Amino acid sequence: MMKKVNRNNGTIDVTTVGGRIKKLRTDAGFTQEELAIELHLEGKSAISNYETNSRGVSAEMLTQLSRLFHVSADYILNGDTPDNLDPIVNEAIEILNNLKTDKAKKSALEMLRQIQILEG
Repeated sequence: MMKKVNRNNGTIDVTTVGGRIKKLRTDAGFTQEELAIELHLEGKSAISNYETNSRGVSAEMLTQLSRLFHVSADYILNGDTPDNLDPIVNEAIEILNNLKTDKAKKSALEMLRQIQILEG
């Protein structure tokens, strides 16, 4: 299957909410249709409307997008990212937050401590 050629030479304008959503989507390897399915939307036109800034993002959608892409809602809305948090750290935090039991959280933390010891 042939990939569609990006009409803007592969550059995405991340100065807009829509541009940041598009960048997050493409970086994660989703098509508009796949993202729509992931977010339980009727079709890819909703994603297209978000990405072209034709449609505003609801608070609920903002929450879903930030969880899915492991970024803050603030990043999607304003482009702000804390300098001290890289995407891997954000994902680790997200994983820890999603663990259901204290036992699982403590086990994950212990594993991280072991890796830290090994790294010296």
